[in-house]
Formats: sequence, structure tokens, C-alpha cells
Amino acid sequence: MAGRAIVKSLALSVAALMLFGLGSQSRASFDFELTSQEYAMYVWYWYPTSFESVIENTGSEPDTVDLVLTKNMPGGGWFADICVGGKCIPDPAIVVLDPGETEDIAVEIFVGGSNGMGEVILTATSRGNSANSVEETYTAFAGIPSIMLVDDDDGADYETYMLAAIDSAGYKARHWDADSLGRPGAVQLNSYWVVLWTTADGSASYISSGDEQDMMTYLDHGGNLFISSMDFLTSRGGATTLTTDYLHIDSWADDVGGAVMTGVSGDPISDGMNLTLLSTDFPPAGMDTFATTGADQVFTAQGGGDTALKIEESSHKVAFFAYPFETVPTSGPDPDNQNTLMARIIEWFDVPTAGIDDRQVKEDVLVLNQNSPNPFVGLTRISFAMPNGAGHAGLEIYNIRGQVVRALEVNAASEATGSVTWDGTDNAGKSVASGVYFYKLSVDGKSAIRSMVLLK
Repeated sequence: MAGRAIVKSLALSVAALMLFGLGSQSRASFDFELTSQEYAMYVWYWYPTSFESVIENTGSEPDTVDLVLTKNMPGGGWFADICVGGKCIPDPAIVVLDPGETEDIAVEIFVGGSNGMGEVILTATSRGNSANSVEETYTAFAGIPSIMLVDDDDGADYETYMLAAIDSAGYKARHWDADSLGRPGAVQLNSYWVVLWTTADGSASYISSGDEQDMMTYLDHGGNLFISSMDFLTSRGGATTLTTDYLHIDSWADDVGGAVMTGVSGDPISDGMNLTLLSTDFPPAGMDTFATTGADQVFTAQGGGDTALKIEESSHKVAFFAYPFETVPTSGPDPDNQNTLMARIIEWFDVPTAGIDDRQVKEDVLVLNQNSPNPFVGLTRISFAMPNGAGHAGLEIYNIRGQVVRALEVNAASEATGSVTWDGTDNAGKSVASGVYFYKLSVDGKSAIRSMVLLK
């Protein structure tokens, strides 16, 4: 029972990170919780990756939970299995649990020899109460970076413009429909290299202080965030920590934008662009302009004032457009179209090389692998690959509050590929608490980050 108590502690700590309230847990006859640690990963060709989860019977009666996978995979040898208690089998599978009992489960995705994005939906359903069913989606990316598109447009279909532009740029994105899936939490966001958040206009007010806190947590851990929202600033009502400390917006004027957005010479996103916005459901005159300190101009309105900005600081990047992406022309001479604009935004985020087949590895590769074992007790190993001739390198471990708990020594000159171990202690040699930690490899201004779980 000691092992079960440890896993239960893990489930509670991770659930707390996901901002689910635990104080009001139901003690219904048949109830369970499914808690996942990570939702997206880079994967090497011909290599498996495992999405670890814990399932707990929170009801008052013994129960059997059916586990079924729905797979949306590229060709070329991709497949997925479900693992229960360390044994991987083709789905479906079952978990039999007494009240309070937990079981480790995992979805294992094996990547074939082709670039792409593989999605697997795990559906867990209680036999005691078939209405109690939970779905989680896990996404593996091979040869392309992990991108999440948060579709927060109040049930409309404006996200299709972004999805088409992402596809045109040669990438794929996990589509998160906030209207059907709810608000993405910190754990979901932290799983992705880039998060694109679009509200169009109607649901900008749905972005709450909790959403903003999750965005800031994501950025604090090295994330890349793009927000496209005509009504975001107006719906704030006043300055927030996100608008002042992360977007560096000093003030804004409501509904004074225009139909023409002029790019900034030399800017990697907007150089040479002159966008005449389309008159869609959201008239161009409804867009805001703003003044900033410490942010880079990306576009300015024809009547004056900034309408788009970008910022790079503290190992994260953020871009904000005060107009809907879908108002940019879908077809038109380069560079004045959605496809070019999206490609430039993604490229500005500095596309990582993690997940590229070792047959394609170049001298400038930076790869940070998932620690093993994970979760771990006592000791775990972190392996990596760094550019040839790299200069300064550092590997730091952070707690969920963004505080550095341990700095591990990495010799970039002699360890182009290598590994380090962590024994769960801080820089003072004291054991740290069990829970979720993040580890970041930084080399010559580039960085990669992953999460791991320490058990006690």
C-alpha cells in the first residue's frame, strides 16, 4: 500500500497544478479521476514515447474502468498501445480498482519513419456509472515542433484560418476547442513549444485572470505564446500583470484602428508587409491601438499607433496582435497574406530541432530528451545533444513556482552528446519535495525545456 499512497500523492499534486479543486471531491458510489503529467512530446523517428497517467477510484465502491484508444496517426509505421501496470497491449484494456486504489497507466505512441503529428484520444469509462467518462488527448510530433492552437472564438469556426495557414507553413497543431474542452490549464500549455491563442472577437472576455496566470506560468518556463484578439485589451477593463509585465503595454485606445496595417522595416515578422484587412464580422475600425515600453513594434495602424507587438525576454517569446488573424487576406501577393504571416510568426519563435531523425542531425542541433525513469524515486538521468563547438551551457531544474532548485554542471565543449543525473536534491544538498519539476537546457542563447515528476 506504500506505493499506492505515493502515486496517490502524485495524482493530488498534479491535479492541484491543473487547478482542479480537491476539497469538494464527491464520494459517489462510482467515481474516478484520471491525472496526466504531459500531453505533447517530440519523438525521434522509429522511437516510442510514453504519456504517463494515474487513475484513482475516488468512489465508495469497487469499480472497473474501461480504457479505449481512438487513433489519428500518419502513415509510415505509426501506432499506439495502452499500458497498464507497466505492461503494454493493444487496446481496449481495463483497470479494476478498490475504493482509494490507484493504478499507473500510459499511452505509448510509436513513431514510424515519416514526419507528422499523431493524436491518440484515451477514453476512460466507469462500468459502475457509464455516464462517468473522461477523455484525454495525447499528441506526438516527429520532425516538426509541438504547437497548440487554442480555439477560443465562442463556438465559431474562425480557427480554420489559422489551421490552414499552419498547415501551409509545413507544420501541424493540436486543436484545443475551449468551448467543448474547457480552459486549457498550465499542464496542457507547458507540454507545447508554441501556443497560439485566437479569440476572434466574441469571446475575448472569456479569458479570465486564471487563464492569464496559466499563460504567465507557461512563459516563465520558456514557452512561446501568440495571442490574436481584437477585443482582448478592451475586455480587460484595466491593466493586468499580463498586459504590463509580459506584453509591456502602457496604455491603449479602444476601437481606433483602421483597415491598413503597415509592417516595420527590418522586423522578422512584418518587414515589407502592408496588410489591407478584410471586412469580416469584425470591422477594422473596432481594433485597438496601444503604447508600449520595452516591446518591439510589429504593425502600426494607418491612423497611427501600434496594433501588434513582440517581445523576447527571460528565455520566452510572446507576440500580440490586436486584430483577428482571419481579417488578413487569405490569398494575395507575398508577403501580404495569412500563409506568409503565420510562417514568419512560427519561424520567429526559433523552430527547435528536437524530434528530428538522427540521420538528419546537423551541427547546430539542440536536443533535450525526456528524463528516465519518469516518474522517478531517488535518481533520474537526463540526456541531451548540443551544437558542435557550443560555448556556455547550463541545465537547471525549476519547481512549479519557477524557482531554480538545482543547477547541474554541463561541459558544452566535451559533451556535445551526453547525460547528467539528478538525485532529487537542491543546490544545498537537501532533498526537495515530491511533485512536478521542469528542467531546462540552455546553450548559447537557445534553450529546450521538459517536465518530470519526483516521487518520495
